[in-house]
Amino acid sequence: MRIAEDVASRVARSLSALLKKPLALLDGGLEVRAELADEERLAVGDLLELLRGGASDERVRELEARVTQLQRENLDLLMKNRVLAEVSARDALTGLYNRSYVTEKIESEMNRSLRHGSPVTLLMLDIDHFKRINDSFGHAAGDSVLRSFGQVLRDSCRVYDVPGRYGGEEFCIILPETRVGNTTAVAERIRQRLADSRFDVGTDQVAITASMGIAGMDSVAEEGIVTSSALIERADRALYSAKHRGRNRIEIWPSETPSH
Repeated sequence: MRIAEDVASRVARSLSALLKKPLALLDGGLEVRAELADEERLAVGDLLELLRGGASDERVRELEARVTQLQRENLDLLMKNRVLAEVSARDALTGLYNRSYVTEKIESEMNRSLRHGSPVTLLMLDIDHFKRINDSFGHAAGDSVLRSFGQVLRDSCRVYDVPGRYGGEEFCIILPETRVGNTTAVAERIRQRLADSRFDVGTDQVAITASMGIAGMDSVAEEGIVTSSALIERADRALYSAKHRGRNRIEIWPSETPSH
């Protein structure tokens, strides 16, 4: 019986971890402090059979094998869920993070900034005259340019930066732990790389440029409480200013937009 109890104790710990529900052995009995689903009740029922001494050696091995299989299935499900979450966070065309994900990420980075007083910066980018590419070469060519643009962003980011496609030909990069002034070097590197590149569109090549707007929060004490939507709006306004000041340039919020 002692051997059975040792096995039961080991199985109970495994089941408790697997089910994420408290199971405890008490004087050869089993205490369950949570409501169980049907499959969970079957596994616990087998464990109770073992405790009552009604399980043969073969049954014990079968129970341990079953728990091991449940653990493998649980791990497999966990990995599949992680893959699914990653896929659902990606833009299908460019492979960058999609708008939904980057919006949530901006919110979380803003909250972290508010908690720890750390800086955070948002860079918004928009491809200049993108409509001309679609009109001249077709939408397939436009998609090819968007993919290539996304690759440039990915290659230009640090491992902890978050590049995303915000919508259409507008992109963004979240830069945690980065002051606004330091972001200009990142933006200029991307701007110059784009200006020097030629992008394949079928049998032709095109040159593209991008306008960029930067906004961020260097100090909570100086800035006060800034919402994620306000940070996005500031970066967008800076981007809008870059468009109106001639394109292929970088503007930092606050910036004055020229009157028409």
